[in-house]
Amino acid sequence: MGGDKVIYFTADWHLHHKNIIRYCNRPFKTVKEMHNELFLRFNATVSPDDITYHIGDFTMVGASHKDRFKGVLEKLNGMHHLILGNHDAMKPFQYIDIGFTSVHTSFPLKYVFEGLKFSFILNHDPSVYCILGVDDYLLHGHIHTLYQHLLPARKAINVGTDVWDFKPVSINDLCSLIMRERKGGKIYNDLEEAGMDRILNQQGG
Repeated sequence: MGGDKVIYFTADWHLHHKNIIRYCNRPFKTVKEMHNELFLRFNATVSPDDITYHIGDFTMVGASHKDRFKGVLEKLNGMHHLILGNHDAMKPFQYIDIGFTSVHTSFPLKYVFEGLKFSFILNHDPSVYCILGVDDYLLHGHIHTLYQHLLPARKAINVGTDVWDFKPVSINDLCSLIMRERKGGKIYNDLEEAGMDRILNQQGG
């Protein structure tokens, strides 16, 4: 993919989920403040021509509250695609109705950066890591603050909003991160290792 459009990723917004503020120690006092700050930081990062993949848990409410979200994406710059998370309870066509361009359970994405080819798999739950192709990098959410990435030992990057200063992260920044970690050979710390191992063990991986 090329041109002037920039690709961004984010996950785990948990819109209308009051308890997520406490669970993840988010620096907001109310749901309204959380929403306002997420929207503000998003639009300060993403331009109107850009593309964003929301990798799950966009909201915590179902179809009975669909009308709450009809204007949300209109406030946010760019085009939006949704990779369904475990809390995304509406039907796929209902997410289209509120403004998403497409809806997926998982999504492969190829990209060329500085002459190098990158292969990404977008999936909310990191447990699919155990069935990735040898050249694939997993972009996921679900785990909130457990880790940001496990590079270079494991090709998993958490794009959740809690570990990216409540802003989306660009594909170019992720490619740069991968290249930097390849060169530096940084090994994940004990907390991160335990985190991924626990996830894989729970799935029988």
